[in-house]
Amino acid sequence: MSGRQRCGHSICSRESHACNVAEFRTEPVLQPRSYLSKEDFFVTAARGRRVLHLGCVGFSDLPVDERVRLAKRSLHWKLSQVADVVGVDYSIEVIEEYGRLGIFTNIVAGNVEELTELPLPGPFDVVIAGDIIEHLSNPGMMLDGIRAFCTADTSLIITTPNAFGLPNYGRFLLHRFKEGEEHVLSFNATTLSQLLNRHGYKVIRLETCFQPLSADRYGPLFTIGVRALTWARRFGGTLLLVARLKSR
Repeated sequence: MSGRQRCGHSICSRESHACNVAEFRTEPVLQPRSYLSKEDFFVTAARGRRVLHLGCVGFSDLPVDERVRLAKRSLHWKLSQVADVVGVDYSIEVIEEYGRLGIFTNIVAGNVEELTELPLPGPFDVVIAGDIIEHLSNPGMMLDGIRAFCTADTSLIITTPNAFGLPNYGRFLLHRFKEGEEHVLSFNATTLSQLLNRHGYKVIRLETCFQPLSADRYGPLFTIGVRALTWARRFGGTLLLVARLKSR
């Protein structure tokens, strides 16, 4: 038998393979402490801080004019009222229209998988990657790029749909589930924690949360759902993880 074998990254010797596995071994995955409002958490975390907001345009399934019309309902608008924020998004048409109308002047057009090539004034106190990682072909490239704009005290906050979430499973059973048009990945708390660990981060907090438009969309059913998921919070529809750079 050959003394070399294949690991997740390259053909390597048995000795180096063992080292690589040890390097990527994660600590036990945290359990969610609460089920909360995603945007309220973001705004509180950002208040008075320097913030990098990735995928800041939002409403990615809508046409350009609708995305512009909804700008003042966006998370980026709320963050811009309470923090020193720089956004990054690849939706050039929307960003140009924001600028023409004077809505936002704090967004850099670019690819979040190539952050180090963008003129970003880091470091930042908080990096928010809200509901964007599931859109990416190479999420590790985004995580690697974020590190260049972090200090040891920077908080990276990531949200993404929970692969084990009850809300979407219920919609699936009722034949009402619709995946986001740009979604190409799905995560649970374990896989996302392991990805963060692989790229140099330590998860310090895990929550599940609900989206801001859910109350308007579902009315009384939303209230019932919040009560149920406050008790069974690990099945919440959206994961929220807070991470920091690992100490060297």
